[in-house]
Amino acid sequence: MTTPRILFAGVFHWNAGSSHMIAEYARVASASGCEVGVSSQLSRLDGTVNGHLPLVDDISWATHLVLVFESRQFLSTQQRELCEAVPRQRRIIVDPDGHWGPYVTAGADDNAGADTIESWHKLYADLSDLILQPRLNELPDGAEFFSYFGMPDIHRLASDLPHSQTLPYELQYVGANWWRWNEMTSLIRAAAAAQPPIQRIRVCGRWWTGAPHPDHLTATTSVSGWMRDHGVEVAPPVPFGHVVSTMSQAAITPVLARPLLARMELLTPRMFETLASGSIPALWPDLGYLSALYGDDVGLFLLDDDPADSLARMVRESIRYRERLATIQRRVHERFNYRAVLAELIRFTR
Repeated sequence: MTTPRILFAGVFHWNAGSSHMIAEYARVASASGCEVGVSSQLSRLDGTVNGHLPLVDDISWATHLVLVFESRQFLSTQQRELCEAVPRQRRIIVDPDGHWGPYVTAGADDNAGADTIESWHKLYADLSDLILQPRLNELPDGAEFFSYFGMPDIHRLASDLPHSQTLPYELQYVGANWWRWNEMTSLIRAAAAAQPPIQRIRVCGRWWTGAPHPDHLTATTSVSGWMRDHGVEVAPPVPFGHVVSTMSQAAITPVLARPLLARMELLTPRMFETLASGSIPALWPDLGYLSALYGDDVGLFLLDDDPADSLARMVRESIRYRERLATIQRRVHERFNYRAVLAELIRFTR
């Protein structure tokens, strides 16, 4: 039997979640009985990430082609024709942003982006018969569940994490300000109102300070000087491959999903990476659907109507939170480690 050679194509940047997923797939590929590559002919790469991913220059290498569509339709007409070098029945669409299905809005955000929802549906239908989504609620007709994102190896069991006073930060968010300003600033206000106040706070990522992205002004909006005025340290994006270890430097790590993705009950990388770090996840209230991933204990980590009190309890009762979290870490890692996730993808190739 021929070893599957799975070729991924997408928009891959060093400081974006999907690049880390593909690197993890490549790391476990041999043990999973396949080969993994990234198409240089079809993908849009930022130059830096090229050194972290296994690039393949000839599409004929592939037995299967996996097209990952996030915020935009990245294939040119010529590239779409090139996809036909891989037979249709061996082409797979991964749809982590929920473009397949009904039109959905969340404030000024929607799941069509710069295109129309109809154009997304046509694009997918033209390219493949198999559409995979990491959606935890009812899937739209024609889609099948695939988590796509997995849980990295456990960096540290939560029960082994040092006392919060010995860690560099009490609360830290690792990720870009992409539709997250309102949630993050509300969380920082809640941390200040906690008893005692949570003061050692850091955010790591783009657009938390300075100018927003010129092409995405609403998604990356911020208030100049706000973080500094509220005593928050702002750091650049963490180096490739260091997300989980950086998260472990804080007692509490917020899990903030783009509101649109939360409305569609989609999984995101941070939902797994935060678990791997051992830091206590502070879940924004719209993430109650993570009970399907974290189990019945999800309620313990959800911020309630008094987020200041929720955060204070996480600090005050940290031993109880960490013991429950360690159980969740082990269970989720057993089901969603990258060998298991890649094995599931391989089953879709048969």
